[in-house]
Amino acid sequence: MSSVHSLKQRVLSAIQQSTYVAATVALAIATASVVYGLTNDDILTALGALLLVPSIILLYSIANRQQDVEFSSRQQQTN
Repeated sequence: MSSVHSLKQRVLSAIQQSTYVAATVALAIATASVVYGLTNDDILTALGALLLVPSIILLYSIANRQQDVEFSSRQQQTN
């Protein structure tokens, strides 16, 4: 039961972090650009969207690190 509770806390805190929101928006834009480029035979748009991938990975890793710090501090407070 505690694992479900901790997962719920992680999801709620992830939604509240603006870094996750920014990474998700960037991922949606990159995906839409790749799909648009491939469906319209525009390879330049499809390949250009792939330049966003390192930024998306970096944003997710920063948000994950922030969430881990917050989660560990909350667990220390409850113990």
